[in-house]
Amino acid sequence: MNIPVYIASAAAWIPAAESAAEAVASGNYPADDNAVNKIPCLPVATDEISVPDMGAIAGRRALDRAADMVGDQVDLILHASIYHQGRDHHWNSAPYIQRELGVTDALALNVEGMSNGGMAAMDLAMAQLEAGRGTSALITTADRFCPPGFDRWRGSYGIVFGDGATAMVLSTTGGFARIHAIESTTDASLEPLHRGTTAFTNAYGVVVDENLRTPKKSYLEEVGSESVLKRAEETLMRVISKVLGRTGHKLGDFARILLPNMGHGLMEAQFFKPLGIPAERTLWNWGRYAGHLGAGDLTAAVARLVEKKEVSQGDLVLLVGTGGGYSVTVAVLEIESVPAWAETTTDFDLPADVTV
Repeated sequence: MNIPVYIASAAAWIPAAESAAEAVASGNYPADDNAVNKIPCLPVATDEISVPDMGAIAGRRALDRAADMVGDQVDLILHASIYHQGRDHHWNSAPYIQRELGVTDALALNVEGMSNGGMAAMDLAMAQLEAGRGTSALITTADRFCPPGFDRWRGSYGIVFGDGATAMVLSTTGGFARIHAIESTTDASLEPLHRGTTAFTNAYGVVVDENLRTPKKSYLEEVGSESVLKRAEETLMRVISKVLGRTGHKLGDFARILLPNMGHGLMEAQFFKPLGIPAERTLWNWGRYAGHLGAGDLTAAVARLVEKKEVSQGDLVLLVGTGGGYSVTVAVLEIESVPAWAETTTDFDLPADVTV
């Protein structure tokens, strides 16, 4: 029988936000995109802090919250991201985070799962713990989407990118939520969506502009948006059906369904309509202030739920992660207690023209 695995803690570090309306006024953000996305601001980190240090800050917050269960040590550290981590090559940020946190006798590795990286890392960590190869794991994410390589406002269709870091501690000794089941899969037929038609390069730094619209546009012109959405929906529903089949639940049993942070139009097409749920059953009404936090949307959402006491003991929560490739990870949680945590997912400053 598998060893039970719990979420002992979750935390986030999110910097002050910049106004979408001001980005439109300055010509940095198309007004049509702003109207469809309905995201009023994006958190933007300054040069004063590096991306791996952001991950270390979130990791420390999560470890502090889990101190009663795991102390200051974990057996595994997985760090997920989708963008530049401070060095182009020959370096992993996970061991840096491990060293900054003072964790010894742990394996630290980077996970490249694009936007699904944080959830995929949860799946990998849970497998290790269920197999008895350790009793605790720390999953961190950190991303900063800045020029010259990336344009947070124009870089993709239906998604705008916020800076931030998140962390989650898993433990076999207890926690506030038990992970009853988790499932992952990849539909590689959608891999070209993020690759496009340009030739492969042979070295780092050859391509400076990492605008995601270019590869997506070429693939959508080739196969059509209906084909992409259909395959994505089929993959999503297949994984959800599989994980719910393991637990015996239905979508209506869940107090909350947590999803990636995307623009409203894409959320409707990719999640709300296929799942038959309103935005109010998710945390999109919060996530639209943070934007897409790279690999960390779901961890930040879990922290938010607990910090704002938006769940109660006994509630079921469904986590749904997706990422380019096209990968999907879905997890079923049961809330066993609601810790009294200070707010870290709402303490970032909003622009003067934005109110919640």
